[in-house]
Amino acid sequence: MTDAGLSSRVQRFITTHIDSIEKLEVLLLLRARTDQAWTASAVALELRITEASAARRLAELKTGGLLLQDGVGADAYRFSPERSDDAQSATELATTYAARRVSVISFIFSRPMDRVRGFADAFVLKQDKDKGGNGHG
Repeated sequence: MTDAGLSSRVQRFITTHIDSIEKLEVLLLLRARTDQAWTASAVALELRITEASAARRLAELKTGGLLLQDGVGADAYRFSPERSDDAQSATELATTYAARRVSVISFIFSRPMDRVRGFADAFVLKQDKDKGGNGHG
């Protein structure tokens, strides 16, 4: 175990695929209940989040290679990682999250700040350029 008591495999998986607790919860729900295909509305109801947010998380996880769209409906998803290593990492993450929830949450919240700051800075710079370029600046 390394930083915050998380294995390097779990840290790598979180860094690659998970940027919010909400996305983690969606992933773990689908991983735990592979017997059904999940729609955004079903995920939203189960996790008490908005349907739009659930749809966004499902799409992000699909893009990340962790979910497949189910053949039954284009808007239904199943946990089905493209890489076997991701399946093993997700299993380890689920076990770790059950045992060390605070450590996992802390790790997720500690890492995206640089990206968020970079995004915010880019947005501010873009706004400044737009203001200068339209004569209102």
